[in-house]
Amino acid sequence: MQFIIRKNENGQSYQAEACPETLLKDDLPEDTQPEQLQAGADELSIPDADTLLRLYVATEPDSPLFPALIEIRSRYIDDLDEVESAAEIYGLIYWLLNEKGIKAEGASLEETADRLSDLDIASDSDQYTEIIFHLKDAVDRLWELELEEL
Repeated sequence: MQFIIRKNENGQSYQAEACPETLLKDDLPEDTQPEQLQAGADELSIPDADTLLRLYVATEPDSPLFPALIEIRSRYIDDLDEVESAAEIYGLIYWLLNEKGIKAEGASLEETADRLSDLDIASDSDQYTEIIFHLKDAVDRLWELELEEL
């Protein structure tokens, strides 16, 4: 799964676009860092989740680029089979949890999902249903990656 972030015509915001599957990494525009985007670059290639996570760390939350990064993160989280490593999965999930104000330090993803499920049950709500789904999906994908290594 590959993406390109393009500067909108107004020059004040960015839009994420999925690249066709036939487009190879070598065909993407040269990688650009957030500082270069601010200096006038019109495109930023995101060939993988690792690149996305590096840009996330280097980008301030109030940057016009940040919403496009969140959109791409959502697409990766919706299809974790496209994420290649455990570190990338943890990075994407912890970014999501942090954005939602959920503290998970010291707890596994399964424990966090169970805790959120208990909170939903106690409050008779579905406030965390989507996040719980993503956590359980991440646990399954991590298990698949572990099995592939054996």
